[in-house]
Amino acid sequence: MRCSPRRILAAVILLLICTPWLRAADDDADLDAYKIRLTGLWWFSYPTGSFQAQGTNSVAGSFDLNRDFGFRSYSTFSGKVDWRFKRKHHLLVGIFPLSSSRTATLSRTFTFQGQTFDAGLQTSMNLDTSAYAPGYQYDIIRRNRIVISIPVQVFLGNISAKLTAAGTLNGSSTTKSASGSIFAALPVAGPAVRWYPTHTNRFSLDGTLQGMYFFGYGDFMTVKGNAGIALNRHLNFRAGYQLGRRLRVNDSNSRIGIVLVQKGPVAGLEASW
Repeated sequence: MRCSPRRILAAVILLLICTPWLRAADDDADLDAYKIRLTGLWWFSYPTGSFQAQGTNSVAGSFDLNRDFGFRSYSTFSGKVDWRFKRKHHLLVGIFPLSSSRTATLSRTFTFQGQTFDAGLQTSMNLDTSAYAPGYQYDIIRRNRIVISIPVQVFLGNISAKLTAAGTLNGSSTTKSASGSIFAALPVAGPAVRWYPTHTNRFSLDGTLQGMYFFGYGDFMTVKGNAGIALNRHLNFRAGYQLGRRLRVNDSNSRIGIVLVQKGPVAGLEASW
């Protein structure tokens, strides 16, 4: 079929008219569209901090994870389930199974939960800071390339430490054991951002800051940042860094205080449908 100049001109005019609409439709496309999102991240955590017992602020009444037991980094994981049941509404569940242990010969004497652990004793310490975090998230801004949200979660965790010592001290055998724990239900809130800088869902950047101050009881804060690369339509590889921080958590019932910082690089997979 012969294309006359009039037909070519009409096609060009039609293309010029439709292009803005096509671009607008593309701009309105939701690059973060999903109903269910599952995230599992390997976490190379480095814990630091101390446990304080019997309501005392003295050095002799506390022990330090690094100074007394030489805690080092260890591998664990964290996970999250995100159900986006409405366009801007989400239900969340976070899972953080953090636990580790360490055995060391004590270089100083300290008291924990009424037991005195003397310098020279070989002592094992088991630390468990596992937590679950159900919550709700509202997207205050949802555009094709950026989503800004406010997640509100309750971190439910039983933070516990158990010390066990056995050996010979001054010519006599001795066995000692002490444990303490705090169950904390800590509501936290803060901004979360996901940005697609390349105008496609092949690459994305995430950032989250959540925290709360609880006056005399203590405070809690988490900071996370990672980047994602799409492996296929439903699967992303994500890698970054996260910090989980618990400061001055003081329980008047169990008479235990804790200062704990856990941080390290993360990497894992994110599946969305």
